[in-house]
Amino acid sequence: MTVTRDAHYDRAMPDLAAVAGRSTARITTRGRRTGKPHTVTIWFAVEGRTIYLGTLNAERDWVRNATKNPDVTLDVDGVRIRGQASTITDPSVEAHVRALLAQKYWAAWIGSWFGLAPAHTFRVDHLETT
Repeated sequence: MTVTRDAHYDRAMPDLAAVAGRSTARITTRGRRTGKPHTVTIWFAVEGRTIYLGTLNAERDWVRNATKNPDVTLDVDGVRIRGQASTITDPSVEAHVRALLAQKYWAAWIGSWFGLAPAHTFRVDHLETT
């Protein structure tokens, strides 16, 4: 994996192209009440220096945890990436994330034909390898 420096944040930036094609990531959030780590497997999409996340169920623990505490860690086939998740509220950006996920995952593409779309989307920025 190639790592570059982000002058704006002075952090080691991961080469996201190396993980973009992987099928899943494991996200670790901090419990909104307990503060304990909570890890689950999720789908993700990469575009440029940003990782996008989406879920059909906005009530999942990881979604509520990331909403309360945006510091998250993603593990993609042994590559650990730390960042900050922020909720996407712009409808055009949400539509773009839906399209990215549908391009990557056939099940999301099929779901889009039936009107299924992520109930909650995030972008993960300020990335650094750990």
